[in-house]
Amino acid sequence: MQRELKGNDTIKGQITIQSAIDELQRMFKLLNARYFGGELERPVITILTDSTSGAYGWISVNKVWNSKDNAWFREINLCAEYLNRPPELVITTLMHEMCHLWNIQQGVQDTSRKGTYHNAAFQDVAAARGLIVSRHQTYGYCITTPSEAFTELVTQNCREGCFKLERMKTYRDGTPKVTKPGADGREKTVTRMRQSYRKYVCQNCGLIARTTKDAQLICGDCQTAMQPQNQP
Repeated sequence: MQRELKGNDTIKGQITIQSAIDELQRMFKLLNARYFGGELERPVITILTDSTSGAYGWISVNKVWNSKDNAWFREINLCAEYLNRPPELVITTLMHEMCHLWNIQQGVQDTSRKGTYHNAAFQDVAAARGLIVSRHQTYGYCITTPSEAFTELVTQNCREGCFKLERMKTYRDGTPKVTKPGADGREKTVTRMRQSYRKYVCQNCGLIARTTKDAQLICGDCQTAMQPQNQP
């Protein structure tokens, strides 16, 4: 049975996703008290696969989780593909989303373009809470890194060994993603080229067939060779 951790003890035995979720919840409580006066509402903290091709995390603007007593909660998610990073970077992502949560509660719009562009309202809140905010040419003030003080806070309070797992980066069909460094230093998924098709047409009946490679096709109705119409 896994023992309860105290201080900076290292986790013994099996590491699970629950270990990471428990630590994110614990650090949320600590950061909420330290930087927001305990006024942030509690979200549901999840670890799900990245559906955005590069984001470390997200927060739901709407309350999307429901409990049996009909209470509703927003979601803060940390993407599973980027979980095995240094603790100060994982917790920076958590704080990034907590800053969004603060602005949501205050009725402040800190993003535009469907939540991708971060404006100065986000920069102000994040910079006042231990994060260094840099501007991305396309997405605004979205690049957040920990300050020395924030790193020290995480080092002193975040328990070791909780962020040891991460999910393989894959395309939707499950094959491993190809990535390359982006302009902001983060990994970007290389978009796969759509597979090209060859089109063949029966000159007698107009039947159309497509293949992914050169072939010799016979129309089943006319028993004549189908003619290629285009090449990739």
